Amino acid sequence: NASRNPAARGVETYSLDFAESSNSEQIAALENSSGGRTMNDLENLLETIATNSKLGESHNFAAVIQRSMVRHLREADTTLPDLGVKQAPFVVLIGARMPSVLAEISFLSNAKDAELLSSDAYRNLVADALFDGILSYQRGLAPPPQFAEQD
Repeated sequence: NASRNPAARGVETYSLDFAESSNSEQIAALENSSGGRTMNDLENLLETIATNSKLGESHNFAAVIQRSMVRHLREADTTLPDLGVKQAPFVVLIGARMPSVLAEISFLSNAKDAELLSSDAYRNLVADALFDGILSYQRGLAPPPQFAEQD
C-alpha cells in the first residue's frame, strides 16, 4: 500500500463492490490506473459487480484474511493499525469465479511500515497470515453434499 500521507500505516483488505467511501474509490482508481485503465474505461463495471455471485463470499473471505493479518502481524508490531475490511471496484478482482480479495499489507510510504517490510521475518509473518487466513476460510465452508451410493 502507499499514501500521500506519510503517517498512514496499517493493513486493510478489500473485496469487490461499489466503494463505500470516496477514499476507497480514489484508492481503486489509482490502483486500476496502474494497469493502464481508468475508472471511465470500465463500462461494464456496474454490471459485473451487480451480477457477481461471489460478492457475499468475498466479503466474508476479506474479514477472515483481515483478522489473520492483524493477529499475525501484531506479533512484530503491537501498534499496527487495523484499517478494516473495505470494498471498492478493483479491476484485479473483476471476473473472479471464486471468492477473491485484495490485501493491502502495510504502507511503503510510511517509514515504520517500510522498515518492517524490508525484514524477512515480517514478510514471513505476512505469508503465514495469508496462508492461515485462507485455511481458516476454507475450514469454515460448508462441506460438499454427500450422496448416498446406490447399489
